[in-house]
Amino acid sequence: MSDTANPGAQSVTTSTSTSAAHGAVMKPIPLAVNNRLVVLTAALPLLTFMAAWFVAPGWSYVATSVVLVAFLLVLGQTISGTPFGVLINERNLMSLSRFQAVLWTIIVIGGYLTMVVARIKAGTPNAVDVGIPQELWLTMGISSTSLLGTPLLLGGKRQRQPDAKMMKSTADQLSEDQQAIDSQRQGVLYANESIHDARVSDIFQGDEVGNTAHVDLAKVQMFYFTAIAAVSYFMDVTMAVLRGDTAGLPALSQGFVALLAISHGGYLVSKSTDHSNSKPG
Repeated sequence: MSDTANPGAQSVTTSTSTSAAHGAVMKPIPLAVNNRLVVLTAALPLLTFMAAWFVAPGWSYVATSVVLVAFLLVLGQTISGTPFGVLINERNLMSLSRFQAVLWTIIVIGGYLTMVVARIKAGTPNAVDVGIPQELWLTMGISSTSLLGTPLLLGGKRQRQPDAKMMKSTADQLSEDQQAIDSQRQGVLYANESIHDARVSDIFQGDEVGNTAHVDLAKVQMFYFTAIAAVSYFMDVTMAVLRGDTAGLPALSQGFVALLAISHGGYLVSKSTDHSNSKPG
């Protein structure tokens, strides 16, 4: 993380950490950046409450979701120097597991807050008692499993070496310098040099040096299922709020949850497979 503050600016902490990939020393977060984060964190509850309270029913859910998205964009820009920082992993690549976790977080939290505020406006007793169906808990659990399971599955690959021929093939296909790929990789895992090199295409590419120049069908499948489920559920919540049905969040069908689980399972299995003809480092 680069320090863009003035040379004489104070810092919140004097601790430093060493990057495992390059041995670089991380600079402490400037005090000015920390203060902005404090303001953002304090302003978020107020802004979401105002969006849910003053905007017309139905659209209130849209407005609340927009506030949550804006918060994440500003958070990414403040900490990482790019608005999409929340989607970028430690290899400076946009992550599909991060994308789907962020998407469901916004949809569920936005829906819950909107319904709570609507119940407060209507004078409903115990306004925070908004039901959350079991299928939604399962969906959130599947999402969290992929987010947390991905680093675990990829951890062992950081101790292995890719096949030299596959590295050269990847360099030729991507029109990149082979030595640059070799210096930036983490074991067999492909990595970008800078967080600003992250692209949306990263979401659909393979993780390893051996397959990063190819489309990962497991990722494409999971993206489709996640996008369709998220858009459909967003509309269900919007219509429920518009009707004044705020007793609980709508339920997803068990069949769709099963398909989503299968998609995530294929995604995680693909993560554990060797795509680079690797050998111990």
